[in-house]
Amino acid sequence: MSMSLTKRNDAAFIRTSQILLLVGGLLVWEIGARLGFSNVTWTSSPTRIAQEFWSSMMAGELPGHLRVTLTEALAGLAAGATVGILLGMVLGVSRVLGAIIEPFIMALNCLPRVALGPLIVMYLGIGFASKFALAFSLVVVPMMINVFEGIRSTDPVLVNLMRTVGASRMQVFFKLLLPNCIPWIFSALRVSISFAMIGAIVGEFISARAGIGYMIDTAAGAYDVTAMLMPLIVLMLVTFTFDRLFVLLRNRLLRWRAESET
Repeated sequence: MSMSLTKRNDAAFIRTSQILLLVGGLLVWEIGARLGFSNVTWTSSPTRIAQEFWSSMMAGELPGHLRVTLTEALAGLAAGATVGILLGMVLGVSRVLGAIIEPFIMALNCLPRVALGPLIVMYLGIGFASKFALAFSLVVVPMMINVFEGIRSTDPVLVNLMRTVGASRMQVFFKLLLPNCIPWIFSALRVSISFAMIGAIVGEFISARAGIGYMIDTAAGAYDVTAMLMPLIVLMLVTFTFDRLFVLLRNRLLRWRAESET
């Protein structure tokens, strides 16, 4: 009982500290801008960004551009995660194939895929396909590596034990290997949502007619720091929301694991 109370108190203290840190940082930023300690032309301020957000929302500009970027990024995330998970499982289950392919996977992961953006746009054009392909390329490899490592990290003693009691390969996979991969999959998803957004934004920087990257690029051409920061902050908050959703889903799916450890 006391341990549960201590955990709740710790959680409340952490949450309060986070709120105070956020509010304090915004106040320092705003006060510094109002008192002239920073040049608002180059640093903007929270109130200027809030005003820019409101005017963009009223004009219907931000929702439209945000919808374009989210469509590109989430489509790339979904496709990249699906293909990466499947490939990681195949390579992880097949020890020989995994050992053969692993160096090529790591070499592919070392490739700065963002630098392929101009080439992808040249091949696929300036529409949805190029942004989707760039987001996909940034997601698929980390997902594949995490699933591959998740399967390889399974305790071989448990695998041998299941085989000793007569479990089939499918039973070993679904009862042991796949559950062991779930934390790795969600860790990869939390990283990949940011990668997918980066892929979409970079593609929009190179060539686009709509999207958050297009908004930022247009504002940069006008040297409007406030108009650059506002969509960046909105996209950060949206991406953070997806991250929290992944954490909640992971905690729900792995509730059995936490209960077994207590």
